[in-house]
Amino acid sequence: MKIIGVGTKNPAKIEAVARMIAFCGLNAEVRSFDVPSGVSAMPMSDHETRQGAMNRARAVLEKDSGVSVGIGLEGGVSLLGGEMFLCNWGAAADRSGKIITAGGARIKLPEILAEGVRKGRELGDIADEYAHQENVRKHGGTIGILTENRVTRSDMFFHILKLIEGLHEHQEKDDC
Repeated sequence: MKIIGVGTKNPAKIEAVARMIAFCGLNAEVRSFDVPSGVSAMPMSDHETRQGAMNRARAVLEKDSGVSVGIGLEGGVSLLGGEMFLCNWGAAADRSGKIITAGGARIKLPEILAEGVRKGRELGDIADEYAHQENVRKHGGTIGILTENRVTRSDMFFHILKLIEGLHEHQEKDDC
């Protein structure tokens, strides 16, 4: 049985990995680890968000020698033309040192959320207040709030994981 480690204790992210395992029909076990992202608590660019995902994926491999693939999933924001967008990145690292990354869809944040982030607050905390909910980041996420749950945080990360898996399969095919 393959062991896939995910660098978080966040239920929405763990659910995305479990969905990916089921989608691919893998005989695998998911283990979650509380590992640092090595970036800001509120990543402020695609670059920083992607780096956080890669750092988490690699940290999982260091944490448990039984894990064959480490997964890092990170949410953040990025600026485009002065507007702030929600961004999400994922990374998969293996024991050979190979790492594959992919990003998710972007949505513009309402100004009230963007203003809070610019003031140094974490988006999840602001989203809790905005939606009058608790622990938004562990459930549908800000994307779930802003899309009326048509796309949840787990959905976003599941899509990113499908991109990573597809890239992996394509690279394996090219290596033949």
